[in-house]
Amino acid sequence: MTWIRTIPKTEADAAYLNAMRSQHALYPKEYEEEVPGLPSSNADGIVATHSLIPEALHHAFATFGALMNPNLPLDRRQHELIATVVSQCNCTKYCSVSHREFLRRVTGDEALVSAIEVGDLSNLSPADQLLCRHAEKITRDATQITQQDIEELRQAGFDDQAILQLTLIASWFNYINRVADSLGVAR
Repeated sequence: MTWIRTIPKTEADAAYLNAMRSQHALYPKEYEEEVPGLPSSNADGIVATHSLIPEALHHAFATFGALMNPNLPLDRRQHELIATVVSQCNCTKYCSVSHREFLRRVTGDEALVSAIEVGDLSNLSPADQLLCRHAEKITRDATQITQQDIEELRQAGFDDQAILQLTLIASWFNYINRVADSLGVAR
């Protein structure tokens, strides 16, 4: 439940319905099934928080969908690693729980999910450890990122498009974490 009024789907106007349909069409398949124990994203969850401004819903979630595009360099596992690390770092219950579940669905690796939950990156490849540390650095204090950090990502095999994708995914999840926490989603 959110702390502000949201518009139920049964009362949605055309703009809201179109925004919901268009953002939902961009979601990865792992998001099709709701996460047990959390509010439905469209009824009481994160999507509903945007229901009073359908254009914002459209643009915010279209950005998210574009960043998950399988034609971009980072894969689904890396998307969810970033989302989970950022959400854990921010202590955002709704996003931490949901993205641990999505990481589980993507990888089928319960040990990985448990390790990420406690901040243990040791079983990841060196490149994925760097990816996760960079997402955490963006979250904690992006002003501390230097050109050397970008060079280290390049040396680990990430091209500039992957670095941009990593940066945008981490930044987007910082945005959505703050929306969830500020409006009481699953708190």
